[in-house]
Amino acid sequence: SLGKGNIRKWLEKLLPNTRLIIEPKIIGFSIGIQYINGTLNKVIDKNSLDITNAINSLRSVPKSIPIKNRIEIQGVLYEVENESSVIKKTDLLNNHKNPTGRNKYNFCAFQLYHCKINQFQALQELKNLNFEIPETQFTNFTSDTEIYRQCWRQGKLFQRYPTSGIVLKINSNKLQKHLGENNLSTNWAYTIN
Repeated sequence: SLGKGNIRKWLEKLLPNTRLIIEPKIIGFSIGIQYINGTLNKVIDKNSLDITNAINSLRSVPKSIPIKNRIEIQGVLYEVENESSVIKKTDLLNNHKNPTGRNKYNFCAFQLYHCKINQFQALQELKNLNFEIPETQFTNFTSDTEIYRQCWRQGKLFQRYPTSGIVLKINSNKLQKHLGENNLSTNWAYTIN
């Protein structure tokens, strides 16, 4: 999960000119995808349940990619048509049997694991591999975060997605590693609404 609570305390840990990436917090169903030697191997949900069969029918998840190593990607499945609803896992699992439901969900990739590149470069790599990536904004000043929050609240930011807030991510891979993450939280990303 992402950091929540007092955004000021989180920002105080950073230098004022820390480069941040601002992404939408898309309402949906979080999944992890693993490719081995370029072939889709496994898709798991946030509870580590294998949902590969349900995802195989989605056009927005490539069945193969031009990479000959193991690669792991995190992203979110979101409902295309109904912007106000929260995606239900049972709907997704049942819709994989229904060919007409295939275009109901899109997958948006927002994280590439086990790489030594910064967040922006990781997003570009995901885009080059034919994944949808989220719209992003950038700032070099932690003081700008309130401006982005207000723009989102006023409906001026990330309008093409069903959202419940914005996510602030530290761009630097080195700083991400320094702040770390554990099984419960990612310390280099923070969500606000």
